[in-house]
Amino acid sequence: MFSRACALLAAAGLAALTVAQSASAAITLTNGQSVLLSTILAEPDRGVIISDKLFTFQSWTSSQFNPSNVFISGFIANNPLDGIGFDITGGFGDVSPGDSIISEFNLRYTVEVLPAFLAQGFRIKDVGLTFNGNATSAGSYSRVDETIFDALAPSGTNLLGQLAAFSIPGQPDQLQDFRDFSPRQFVKLEVNKDVKFFANGQGGTATASFVRQSFSQVIPAPSAAALIGLGGLFVVRRRR
Repeated sequence: MFSRACALLAAAGLAALTVAQSASAAITLTNGQSVLLSTILAEPDRGVIISDKLFTFQSWTSSQFNPSNVFISGFIANNPLDGIGFDITGGFGDVSPGDSIISEFNLRYTVEVLPAFLAQGFRIKDVGLTFNGNATSAGSYSRVDETIFDALAPSGTNLLGQLAAFSIPGQPDQLQDFRDFSPRQFVKLEVNKDVKFFANGQGGTATASFVRQSFSQVIPAPSAAALIGLGGLFVVRRRR
């Protein structure tokens, strides 16, 4: 299955490159390649292309974490079916432990399948969340809460679910969460991600250095992709 997926990715590569070049100001990241979040937010369309997906960073809200100190890093699993996404990396944590104030950031973005891959039958089928939060001392916590929406569905009917990852002293850590949408498949999702750090008392700590988001995709078998291509040819011929 991996070789088939790679073959499809290669076949769509040239078309994807054309899309990437034509996407105004979009930044392209490979696996492990990073760019400052402030650089992304300064671009007109705030777009980042990672493999077959376009991520559009709609807003960043935080009074403690400056986007000039936050990096977005591309993440591409060895097997394309295992996920494509990005890491938010930086020195995160409660910036003033013991002051009873939560250090927080909120990120809203969309993820969509690029047209070249959409035409091949690629669709988003799940979402994964991972981070390395840690907290010590009772009452402290590091946590990520996010809400996933179908960006193409009417408002009020587009909620798909919520994910959470956290480190809370006295409770088992939950540093990963996952949501499989099967059998439903999606072209474009919107994510609202809220990350909080609270260190209770002078001896408490609440930290993290990365938050990872990944999306797996449905990739049709080569025969199905060929049928999609043939269907397009028939439409063209009929139009002629």
